[in-house]
Amino acid sequence: MKVEDIEKYLEENYTKLAEGCKRCIRGEKLVLFITGLCESSCYYCPLSEKRRKKDVIYANERLITSVDEAIEEAKLCSSTGVGITGGNPLLKVDRTLKYLKALKNEFDDFHSHLYTTENLKEDDVKKLKDYLDELRIHPTKYFNKKVDEKYLDNLVKKIEIAKKYVDSVGVEIPSIPGMEKEILKLAKKIDGVADFLNMNELEFSDTNYNELIKRGFYPKDDVSNAIKGSEETAFYVINNFDGDMFIHFCPSVLKDAIQMKNRLIRRAENIAKNYEIITDEGLLLRGEMIFDNIDDLEEIKEILEEYEIDYEIDNNKIYLNPFILEDIIEEMKKQRFPIKFSAYITERYPTSDGLEVERIPLITKKLRFRRRR
Repeated sequence: MKVEDIEKYLEENYTKLAEGCKRCIRGEKLVLFITGLCESSCYYCPLSEKRRKKDVIYANERLITSVDEAIEEAKLCSSTGVGITGGNPLLKVDRTLKYLKALKNEFDDFHSHLYTTENLKEDDVKKLKDYLDELRIHPTKYFNKKVDEKYLDNLVKKIEIAKKYVDSVGVEIPSIPGMEKEILKLAKKIDGVADFLNMNELEFSDTNYNELIKRGFYPKDDVSNAIKGSEETAFYVINNFDGDMFIHFCPSVLKDAIQMKNRLIRRAENIAKNYEIITDEGLLLRGEMIFDNIDDLEEIKEILEEYEIDYEIDNNKIYLNPFILEDIIEEMKKQRFPIKFSAYITERYPTSDGLEVERIPLITKKLRFRRRR
Protein backbone atom coordinates (compact mmCIF):
# COMPACT_ATOMS: atom_id res chain seq x y z
CA MET A 1 0.00 0.00 0.00
CA LYS A 2 1.11 3.54 -0.74
CA VAL A 3 1.10 6.20 1.97
CA GLU A 4 -1.89 7.94 0.36
CA ASP A 5 -3.80 4.64 0.34
CA ILE A 6 -3.00 4.13 4.02
CA GLU A 7 -4.21 7.63 4.86
CA LYS A 8 -7.49 6.95 3.04
CA TYR A 9 -7.85 3.61 4.82
CA LEU A 10 -7.27 5.25 8.20
CA GLU A 11 -9.75 8.00 7.44
CA GLU A 12 -12.44 5.42 6.65
CA ASN A 13 -11.71 3.07 9.57
CA TYR A 14 -10.12 5.18 12.31
CA THR A 15 -13.07 5.02 14.71
CA LYS A 16 -13.10 1.21 14.51
CA LEU A 17 -9.45 0.80 15.52
CA ALA A 18 -8.45 -0.37 18.98
CA GLU A 19 -7.40 2.54 21.18
CA GLY A 20 -3.84 1.23 21.31
CA CYS A 21 -3.66 1.40 17.50
CA LYS A 22 -4.96 4.96 17.42
CA ARG A 23 -2.30 6.20 19.81
CA CYS A 24 0.41 4.24 18.01
CA ILE A 25 -0.54 5.86 14.71
CA ARG A 26 -0.37 9.30 16.31
CA GLY A 27 3.10 8.47 17.63
CA GLU A 28 1.92 8.75 21.23
CA LYS A 29 2.85 5.29 22.48
CA LEU A 30 5.97 4.50 24.46
CA VAL A 31 7.16 1.10 23.22
CA LEU A 32 8.26 -0.71 26.36
CA PHE A 33 10.14 -3.93 25.58
CA ILE A 34 9.96 -5.62 28.97
CA THR A 35 11.97 -8.79 28.19
CA GLY A 36 13.22 -10.77 25.22
CA LEU A 37 12.42 -14.05 26.95
CA CYS A 38 9.70 -16.12 25.30
CA GLU A 39 8.49 -19.68 25.58
CA SER A 40 7.89 -19.88 21.84
CA SER A 41 10.23 -19.98 18.84
CA CYS A 42 8.17 -18.54 15.99
CA TYR A 43 10.04 -18.83 12.71
CA TYR A 44 8.89 -15.36 11.65
CA CYS A 45 10.02 -13.59 14.87
CA PRO A 46 11.79 -10.36 13.78
CA LEU A 47 13.60 -9.62 17.05
CA SER A 48 17.27 -8.67 16.75
CA GLU A 49 20.08 -10.66 18.33
CA LYS A 50 20.37 -7.93 20.97
CA ARG A 51 16.85 -8.69 22.16
CA ARG A 52 15.85 -12.22 21.18
CA LYS A 53 15.87 -14.56 24.20
CA LYS A 54 17.72 -11.84 26.17
CA ASP A 55 16.31 -10.57 29.45
CA VAL A 56 16.75 -6.89 28.65
CA ILE A 57 14.48 -3.83 28.84
CA TYR A 58 14.12 -1.12 26.19
CA ALA A 59 12.05 2.05 26.23
CA ASN A 60 11.67 2.79 22.52
CA GLU A 61 15.24 2.39 21.18
CA ARG A 62 16.83 3.07 24.58
CA LEU A 63 18.30 0.28 26.72
CA ILE A 64 17.15 0.96 30.28
CA THR A 65 17.41 -0.56 33.74
CA SER A 66 14.95 1.47 35.81
CA VAL A 67 11.40 2.76 35.98
CA ASP A 68 12.70 6.34 36.13
CA GLU A 69 14.34 5.91 32.72
CA ALA A 70 11.08 4.62 31.25
CA ILE A 71 9.21 7.62 32.64
CA GLU A 72 11.89 9.97 31.31
CA GLU A 73 11.62 8.47 27.81
CA ALA A 74 7.82 8.76 27.93
CA LYS A 75 8.17 12.45 28.78
CA LEU A 76 10.74 13.03 26.02
CA CYS A 77 8.29 11.56 23.50
CA SER A 78 5.19 13.25 24.97
CA SER A 79 3.68 9.77 25.21
CA THR A 80 0.02 9.34 26.12
CA GLY A 81 0.27 5.59 26.50
CA VAL A 82 2.47 2.52 26.51
CA GLY A 83 2.62 -0.65 24.42
CA ILE A 84 4.29 -3.42 26.43
CA THR A 85 5.96 -6.04 24.29
CA GLY A 86 8.67 -8.67 24.21
CA GLY A 87 9.37 -11.67 24.11
CA ASN A 88 6.48 -12.42 26.37
CA PRO A 89 6.00 -9.76 29.09
CA LEU A 90 3.94 -12.11 31.23
CA LEU A 91 7.03 -14.27 31.80
CA LYS A 92 8.18 -11.30 33.88
CA VAL A 93 4.76 -10.33 35.19
CA ASP A 94 6.00 -8.67 38.41
CA ARG A 95 8.43 -6.52 36.45
CA THR A 96 5.66 -5.69 33.99
CA LEU A 97 3.37 -4.69 36.87
CA LYS A 98 6.08 -2.52 38.42
CA TYR A 99 6.67 -0.53 35.23
CA LEU A 100 3.01 -0.39 34.25
CA LYS A 101 1.90 0.81 37.67
CA ALA A 102 4.59 3.50 37.76
CA LEU A 103 3.68 4.83 34.30
CA LYS A 104 -0.06 4.85 35.00
CA ASN A 105 0.51 6.68 38.29
CA GLU A 106 2.87 9.22 36.71
CA PHE A 107 0.63 10.27 33.80
CA ASP A 108 -3.07 11.09 33.42
CA ASP A 109 -5.17 9.32 30.77
CA PHE A 110 -2.26 7.02 29.99
CA HIS A 111 -3.53 4.13 27.85
CA SER A 112 -1.81 0.75 28.12
CA HIS A 113 -1.82 -2.31 25.92
CA LEU A 114 0.20 -5.49 26.24
CA TYR A 115 1.18 -8.33 23.89
CA THR A 116 1.31 -11.90 25.11
CA THR A 117 0.79 -15.45 23.90
CA GLU A 118 -2.05 -17.93 24.19
CA ASN A 119 -0.19 -19.43 27.17
CA LEU A 120 -1.40 -16.64 29.46
CA LYS A 121 -2.35 -17.54 33.02
CA GLU A 122 -5.39 -16.08 34.74
CA ASP A 123 -3.44 -15.09 37.87
CA ASP A 124 -1.00 -13.04 35.76
CA VAL A 125 -3.75 -11.13 33.97
CA LYS A 126 -5.52 -10.59 37.28
CA LYS A 127 -2.37 -8.93 38.69
CA LEU A 128 -2.45 -6.35 35.92
CA LYS A 129 -6.20 -5.70 35.85
CA ASP A 130 -6.10 -2.28 37.57
CA TYR A 131 -3.47 -0.92 35.14
CA LEU A 132 -4.08 -2.66 31.81
CA ASP A 133 -6.54 -1.26 29.26
CA GLU A 134 -6.00 -3.58 26.31
CA LEU A 135 -4.57 -7.07 25.78
CA ARG A 136 -3.44 -8.55 22.47
CA ILE A 137 -3.00 -12.31 22.29
CA HIS A 138 -0.70 -13.86 19.71
CA PRO A 139 -1.50 -17.54 19.01
CA THR A 140 2.10 -18.64 18.46
CA LYS A 141 1.37 -22.28 17.63
CA TYR A 142 -1.31 -21.36 15.15
CA PHE A 143 1.18 -21.04 12.32
CA ASN A 144 3.36 -23.98 13.26
CA LYS A 145 0.79 -26.69 12.77
CA LYS A 146 -2.55 -27.30 11.10
CA VAL A 147 -5.46 -25.63 12.84
CA ASP A 148 -7.67 -27.91 14.87
CA GLU A 149 -10.84 -27.16 16.80
CA LYS A 150 -9.29 -28.08 20.14
CA TYR A 151 -6.60 -25.44 19.72
CA LEU A 152 -9.12 -22.80 18.68
CA ASP A 153 -11.43 -23.69 21.56
CA ASN A 154 -8.53 -23.21 23.97
CA LEU A 155 -7.75 -19.82 22.41
CA VAL A 156 -11.37 -18.74 22.90
CA LYS A 157 -11.18 -19.78 26.55
CA LYS A 158 -8.05 -17.68 27.04
CA ILE A 159 -9.77 -14.65 25.47
CA GLU A 160 -12.76 -15.17 27.79
CA ILE A 161 -10.43 -15.36 30.80
CA ALA A 162 -8.69 -12.15 29.81
CA LYS A 163 -12.04 -10.39 29.24
CA LYS A 164 -12.87 -10.92 32.91
CA TYR A 165 -10.13 -8.44 33.84
CA VAL A 166 -9.34 -6.33 30.76
CA ASP A 167 -11.86 -4.17 28.91
CA SER A 168 -10.47 -4.70 25.41
CA VAL A 169 -9.02 -8.04 24.28
CA GLY A 170 -8.01 -8.90 20.74
CA VAL A 171 -5.87 -11.26 18.70
CA GLU A 172 -2.85 -10.13 16.70
CA ILE A 173 -1.13 -12.22 14.02
CA PRO A 174 1.17 -11.85 11.04
CA SER A 175 -0.54 -12.04 7.66
CA ILE A 176 1.17 -15.11 6.23
CA PRO A 177 0.72 -15.69 2.49
CA GLY A 178 -1.11 -18.89 1.67
CA MET A 179 -2.95 -19.09 4.99
CA GLU A 180 -6.11 -17.26 3.97
CA LYS A 181 -8.43 -20.15 4.87
CA GLU A 182 -6.77 -20.71 8.23
CA ILE A 183 -6.98 -17.02 9.15
CA LEU A 184 -10.64 -16.87 8.13
CA LYS A 185 -11.31 -19.94 10.28
CA LEU A 186 -9.57 -18.23 13.20
CA ALA A 187 -11.51 -15.01 12.65
CA LYS A 188 -14.84 -16.83 12.53
CA LYS A 189 -14.00 -18.71 15.75
CA ILE A 190 -13.13 -15.63 17.80
CA ASP A 191 -15.89 -13.42 16.34
CA GLY A 192 -18.19 -12.34 19.14
CA VAL A 193 -15.55 -13.13 21.75
CA ALA A 194 -12.53 -11.00 20.82
CA ASP A 195 -12.93 -7.26 20.30
CA PHE A 196 -10.71 -7.16 17.23
CA LEU A 197 -8.27 -9.04 15.03
CA ASN A 198 -5.08 -7.26 13.94
CA MET A 199 -3.03 -8.56 11.01
CA ASN A 200 0.51 -7.26 10.55
CA GLU A 201 2.29 -7.35 7.23
CA LEU A 202 4.95 -10.06 7.39
CA GLU A 203 8.48 -8.62 7.20
CA PHE A 204 12.05 -9.81 6.82
CA SER A 205 14.66 -9.03 9.47
CA ASP A 206 18.29 -10.06 9.92
CA THR A 207 17.24 -12.86 12.25
CA ASN A 208 14.24 -14.37 10.44
CA TYR A 209 15.47 -14.04 6.84
CA ASN A 210 16.80 -17.59 6.43
CA GLU A 211 13.72 -19.19 7.94
CA LEU A 212 11.38 -17.20 5.70
CA ILE A 213 13.40 -17.90 2.55
CA LYS A 214 13.44 -21.58 3.49
CA ARG A 215 9.63 -21.52 3.44
CA GLY A 216 9.48 -19.87 0.03
CA PHE A 217 8.82 -16.26 1.04
CA TYR A 218 10.45 -13.35 -0.80
CA PRO A 219 10.50 -9.52 -0.55
CA LYS A 220 7.71 -7.83 -2.49
CA ASP A 221 10.09 -5.24 -3.98
CA ASP A 222 13.65 -3.93 -3.81
CA VAL A 223 13.01 -1.20 -1.25
CA SER A 224 10.82 -2.90 1.35
CA ASN A 225 11.27 -5.55 4.03
CA ALA A 226 7.67 -6.62 3.51
CA ILE A 227 7.00 -10.09 2.14
CA LYS A 228 5.32 -10.64 -1.20
CA GLY A 229 1.72 -11.74 -0.84
CA SER A 230 1.23 -10.71 2.78
CA GLU A 231 -0.83 -7.63 1.92
CA GLU A 232 -2.96 -9.59 -0.54
CA THR A 233 -3.64 -12.27 2.07
CA ALA A 234 -4.77 -9.66 4.59
CA PHE A 235 -7.22 -8.02 2.23
CA TYR A 236 -8.55 -11.36 1.06
CA VAL A 237 -9.42 -12.13 4.68
CA ILE A 238 -10.96 -8.69 5.25
CA ASN A 239 -13.05 -8.87 2.08
CA ASN A 240 -14.27 -12.43 2.71
CA PHE A 241 -14.99 -12.23 6.44
CA ASP A 242 -18.74 -12.06 7.06
CA GLY A 243 -18.71 -11.59 10.84
CA ASP A 244 -19.14 -8.51 13.06
CA MET A 245 -15.61 -8.25 14.49
CA PHE A 246 -13.39 -5.51 13.10
CA ILE A 247 -10.26 -6.75 11.32
CA HIS A 248 -7.39 -4.31 10.94
CA PHE A 249 -4.41 -4.66 8.60
CA CYS A 250 -1.19 -2.89 9.61
CA PRO A 251 1.16 -2.65 6.59
CA SER A 252 4.86 -2.01 7.03
CA VAL A 253 4.52 1.43 5.42
CA LEU A 254 2.09 2.45 8.17
CA LYS A 255 4.65 1.60 10.84
CA ASP A 256 7.55 3.24 9.03
CA ALA A 257 6.04 6.23 7.23
CA ILE A 258 3.37 7.26 9.74
CA GLN A 259 3.70 5.71 13.23
CA MET A 260 7.48 5.97 13.52
CA LYS A 261 7.60 9.40 11.89
CA ASN A 262 5.01 10.80 14.29
CA ARG A 263 6.88 9.43 17.31
CA LEU A 264 10.20 10.83 16.07
CA ILE A 265 8.65 14.25 15.52
CA ARG A 266 7.27 14.30 19.07
CA ARG A 267 10.67 13.40 20.53
CA ALA A 268 12.53 15.81 18.27
CA GLU A 269 10.28 18.68 19.37
CA ASN A 270 11.23 17.98 22.98
CA ILE A 271 15.00 17.54 22.60
CA ALA A 272 16.01 19.76 19.65
CA LYS A 273 18.58 22.41 20.51
CA ASN A 274 17.97 26.00 19.40
CA TYR A 275 20.40 25.55 16.55
CA GLU A 276 18.89 22.29 15.22
CA ILE A 277 16.32 21.97 12.45
CA ILE A 278 13.54 19.35 12.62
CA THR A 279 12.83 17.74 9.24
CA ASP A 280 9.42 16.60 8.02
CA GLU A 281 10.47 13.02 8.89
CA GLY A 282 11.30 13.94 12.49
CA LEU A 283 15.09 13.87 12.05
CA LEU A 284 17.48 16.57 13.28
CA LEU A 285 19.76 18.68 11.09
CA ARG A 286 22.75 20.53 12.50
CA GLY A 287 25.99 22.06 11.31
CA GLU A 288 29.28 20.68 12.58
CA MET A 289 32.77 22.20 12.54
CA ILE A 290 35.76 20.04 13.54
CA PHE A 291 39.08 21.66 14.50
CA ASP A 292 42.61 20.31 14.93
CA ASN A 293 43.73 23.48 16.67
CA ILE A 294 41.82 24.58 19.78
CA ASP A 295 42.99 28.16 19.23
CA ASP A 296 41.17 28.14 15.89
CA LEU A 297 38.05 26.89 17.66
CA GLU A 298 38.30 29.75 20.15
CA GLU A 299 38.55 32.28 17.35
CA ILE A 300 35.39 30.95 15.70
CA LYS A 301 33.69 30.92 19.10
CA GLU A 302 34.38 34.65 19.50
CA ILE A 303 32.85 35.34 16.09
CA LEU A 304 29.72 33.35 16.92
CA GLU A 305 29.29 35.17 20.22
CA GLU A 306 29.84 38.54 18.59
CA TYR A 307 26.91 37.87 16.24
CA GLU A 308 24.84 36.17 19.00
CA ILE A 309 24.67 32.85 17.15
CA ASP A 310 23.54 29.78 19.11
CA TYR A 311 26.18 27.07 19.27
CA GLU A 312 27.47 24.20 21.39
CA ILE A 313 31.05 22.99 21.93
CA ASP A 314 31.87 19.30 22.19
CA ASN A 315 35.61 18.80 22.66
CA ASN A 316 37.09 19.93 19.31
CA LYS A 317 33.70 20.38 17.64
CA ILE A 318 31.24 23.23 17.34
CA TYR A 319 27.58 22.50 16.59
CA LEU A 320 25.40 25.23 15.11
CA ASN A 321 22.53 25.92 12.74
CA PRO A 322 23.34 24.23 9.39
CA PHE A 323 22.22 27.18 7.27
CA ILE A 324 24.21 29.65 9.35
CA LEU A 325 27.24 27.39 8.95
CA GLU A 326 26.90 27.58 5.17
CA ASP A 327 26.79 31.38 5.37
CA ILE A 328 29.83 31.48 7.67
CA ILE A 329 31.86 29.36 5.29
CA GLU A 330 30.98 31.58 2.35
CA GLU A 331 32.00 34.65 4.34
CA MET A 332 35.26 33.01 5.42
CA LYS A 333 36.03 32.20 1.81
CA LYS A 334 35.63 35.87 0.93
CA GLN A 335 37.85 37.01 3.79
CA ARG A 336 40.32 34.11 3.41
CA PHE A 337 40.55 33.23 7.10
CA PRO A 338 43.71 31.22 8.01
CA ILE A 339 41.77 28.50 9.82
CA LYS A 340 41.94 24.81 9.07
CA PHE A 341 38.83 22.75 9.85
CA SER A 342 36.24 20.34 8.50
CA ALA A 343 32.58 21.27 8.18
CA TYR A 344 29.51 19.13 7.65
CA ILE A 345 25.74 19.15 7.78
CA THR A 346 24.59 16.09 9.66
CA GLU A 347 21.18 14.44 9.85
CA ARG A 348 20.42 12.18 12.79
CA TYR A 349 17.62 10.46 14.65
CA PRO A 350 16.30 12.22 17.77
CA THR A 351 16.59 8.92 19.65
CA SER A 352 18.79 8.22 22.66
CA ASP A 353 21.60 6.85 20.49
CA GLY A 354 21.45 9.83 18.10
CA LEU A 355 22.12 7.56 15.12
CA GLU A 356 23.50 9.57 12.21
CA VAL A 357 21.68 9.04 8.91
CA GLU A 358 23.65 11.28 6.59
CA ARG A 359 26.73 13.53 6.66
CA ILE A 360 27.10 16.12 3.92
CA PRO A 361 30.62 17.60 3.68
CA LEU A 362 30.86 21.36 3.16
CA ILE A 363 34.64 21.60 3.39
CA THR A 364 37.45 19.27 4.45
CA LYS A 365 40.71 19.84 6.26
CA LYS A 366 42.57 19.86 2.96
CA LEU A 367 41.14 23.30 2.30
CA ARG A 368 42.74 26.14 4.24
CA PHE A 369 41.67 29.76 4.14
CA ARG A 370 44.21 32.56 4.33
CA ARG A 371 43.36 35.92 5.75
CA ARG A 372 43.11 38.62 3.09
CA ARG A 373 45.72 41.37 3.43
